[in-house]
Amino acid sequence: MLDFNGRVAIVTGAGRGIGRAYALSLASRGARVVVNDIPETSGRPGPAHDVAREINAVGGAAIANEDSVTTNARGIVEAAVGRFGRLDIIVNNAGNTDHAPFEQLTEARFRQQIDLHLMGSIDVCRAAWPHLKKSGTGRIVNITSGGMYGNAGISNYAAAKAGLLAFSRCLAFEAEPFGITVNCIGPNGKSRLTDVMPDSYQSVLEKKFQPDRIAAFVTWLVHQDTKINNNVFEVSGGTATRVVFARFPTVKVDADTPEAWSLKQDDLVSGDGALTQIKDTMDFFFHIMREAAPEHDLDGITDILQENN
Repeated sequence: MLDFNGRVAIVTGAGRGIGRAYALSLASRGARVVVNDIPETSGRPGPAHDVAREINAVGGAAIANEDSVTTNARGIVEAAVGRFGRLDIIVNNAGNTDHAPFEQLTEARFRQQIDLHLMGSIDVCRAAWPHLKKSGTGRIVNITSGGMYGNAGISNYAAAKAGLLAFSRCLAFEAEPFGITVNCIGPNGKSRLTDVMPDSYQSVLEKKFQPDRIAAFVTWLVHQDTKINNNVFEVSGGTATRVVFARFPTVKVDADTPEAWSLKQDDLVSGDGALTQIKDTMDFFFHIMREAAPEHDLDGITDILQENN
């Protein structure tokens, strides 16, 4: 059995839904948990207190924290270290949606999603970083979304989630020497965010996409014995899929003219040919260098790229 005895976790947005399931799952296996969520608009204590009480009532260890990731991420981390003396796990789950066509989104509405999903997660990671390094087996899970693939009416949300994925990919490289892992998941679960979906979807969501099923995957991913780093997973009820970046075969023109590219437009967007996975920026650079000069011996470039990665 995977246990978390002695480990301390922060779960943001943990007062309801999938975030609540993360907190309950970690606590049930011995983790001491900071249940973070914002208070009610009325000023009354918010749902974080309910979840913390639920954990403590069955012998677990949890505290509620109502700081916002957008205004006091450091306060969330200080609450964890101040109460439990250390910090090992971050699950950046706080978020909401604000759907509207792009032309209707004010700058403030657009920035709210960036500040919450992207900068809020970054600020929690920044505040937690020295403590995760001290842990030696720090774990970060950032929550992305299928929204990052793009759709009408979610440009603000999708931009924030795609940015969080890119940030996580970069941070994972810097984290590895300290024993820290950084991964992303795109959870597909029944929550308040899925309430906007058609009624025909709701029964399937309720039966197949329960939050606790996603929490089981995240609990495994943040365990100290799980060494997986720098990956992105789509997670549903009892299923997970690894998501990668990939390129179709390169399309070449005989002349650098707009007319030459016009003749190649079908080749560019056809989706034909084998995909090549791109592992990171340096791997991408190696591919384009090799395609540009196949006649050159580029064996040594791999070592150069690794030294600068």
